[in-house]
Amino acid sequence: MLRPILVVAVFCVVLISAVANAQNLCPLGTTSTKLICLIPQVYGPNGLLLQNTNSTVLGVAPIQNGLPQALSPLNTSIARQASLVPLASPSSGITFSWDAASKIFVASTESYGPILSERADTIGKYRIYVGFGYQYFSFTSNDGVDLKRLPAVFTQPDTLATNLGPPPGTLCSINVPDGPANKSQCGFIRDIVTSNNRIDLKLHQYTTFVTFGVTNRIDVSMAIPIQNIRMAMSSVATLKDAGSGAHTFLGRTDCSPSCTTTSSNVGSASGIGDITFRVKGTAWKGEKSALGLGVDVRAPTGDAQNFLGAGAAGFTPFLVWSYHARISPHAFVGYEVNGSSVVAGDITTGKKERLPGELRYSGGADVWLTKRISAAFDLVGQQVFQAQRLSKTTFVEPLGCTDPSCDNLVAPPAPTDPNLGSTIGSYNITNASIGAKIKPFGNFVVTANVLIKLNDGGLRATAVPLVGVSYTF
Repeated sequence: MLRPILVVAVFCVVLISAVANAQNLCPLGTTSTKLICLIPQVYGPNGLLLQNTNSTVLGVAPIQNGLPQALSPLNTSIARQASLVPLASPSSGITFSWDAASKIFVASTESYGPILSERADTIGKYRIYVGFGYQYFSFTSNDGVDLKRLPAVFTQPDTLATNLGPPPGTLCSINVPDGPANKSQCGFIRDIVTSNNRIDLKLHQYTTFVTFGVTNRIDVSMAIPIQNIRMAMSSVATLKDAGSGAHTFLGRTDCSPSCTTTSSNVGSASGIGDITFRVKGTAWKGEKSALGLGVDVRAPTGDAQNFLGAGAAGFTPFLVWSYHARISPHAFVGYEVNGSSVVAGDITTGKKERLPGELRYSGGADVWLTKRISAAFDLVGQQVFQAQRLSKTTFVEPLGCTDPSCDNLVAPPAPTDPNLGSTIGSYNITNASIGAKIKPFGNFVVTANVLIKLNDGGLRATAVPLVGVSYTF
């Protein structure tokens, strides 16, 4: 008896979970405090509404609010970038190796390693590295589109007449009561709303790193980010009526032939991000160079709906090579495989989609300047495959009517407006990392770095400062 009850209970839980996952994350009429709903609800929980001024046709007219769809790649990029920003290397700093002559572990005499890249060496058996880093991101563009200038166009479908339907084979309605058949597919109500939008997005990231040397050739690490993300959006919408002039913005009486309305929405979130676990081993070590293998596992511990995490686990096997000298070159390459997340899917249905995979790479050199100072330079990049992308397009306005019977259209060409579009494609993110490390005393190291944007792929900040401290026990 107990087993059938358990089977039914499990089935019900699965069914309820499936229904919950299929629900709209930002439903109409409900104000959400989640950042994933900040863009869809910039006009309020009911969206952008128009008031019908025609005394014979009362009520509020719906508008096809295309803003969530137009900016869905931006929502995905924000969630991905907030959780997948470059982290300071958890094993850089002072390393220890076994000296056979003295039979003790001795500190390295080369540089203090890269900052946003990696080297093949491990920190040494039973050694513990503890570090803390702070990065500040002020995002300015997405796929080269300025976040301060985001155009979007919304339209309302042609309104059907109450007494006559659309002529066979046409796409518009007969809106003149008892009037002749519409010969030119000229809609009676043909509202167009153009909007200029601005997004301000800032991320403060505080990351704690812990590395433990299991053996002389293997160490394990953990990176724990605490994030504070602040987002604000403003939108200036303009109503352009190419039909009857029967609509205004809700609560307005001065929209003939056009008018504007301004809306805004702000939000912030703080909390733990996605924790990353790493295992790295030195697979081969020569007199001056070494080759390392490792894997990063990202746990979805951050709140994806508040852009504190990607919403899915990630798995990144990698290969790293480094050379020991006063000028020490190094290179890193890994491929990240991700699970499915709601931020990559459709927030209007709650359907999850797989986050895109990406090739991660970096390379450069760290230089030993003095006994207490080293510098580092790297190219840090990601090749993201088959992801949603934001692009600028052009919207062609439907032609208006030239007569009260709505039988003829205005002569072309039709007016055009800038608009946003969504595409699927691969793109590259490349940054230059320039920084220095100072050892003021003992095994204590202070790090300063700046990450500089070199191209336009993805969600980007022009420059990202980093400061950090670490100590090796």
